[in-house]
Amino acid sequence: MNKDLKTEWQLNYDKGDAWGSCMGWLFAVCDYLTFETDECVPDHWQFRPSPFGANEDDDTYQTLKELDVPSEDVLHFGSLLVRFSELLKRKGLNY
Repeated sequence: MNKDLKTEWQLNYDKGDAWGSCMGWLFAVCDYLTFETDECVPDHWQFRPSPFGANEDDDTYQTLKELDVPSEDVLHFGSLLVRFSELLKRKGLNY
């Protein structure tokens, strides 16, 4: 995993709201991949981009832009977030 992404995740992760942290990051990752890179968001992530473009007011989205990490690393990080979201669902921690 990309060191910078891991650091940002750890700094912003809310232990009291794992689902919210995961979804906030996952939406930002999907927006970033869709609107800032040539990568495609995998269909099984079930993300559909907004017709209005990325949520550029989102702090996490801005962080991803500032970090300027390789798109492959962002895609890998997104796949980890998807796996984490599935774990949270199985534990009933989603909403």
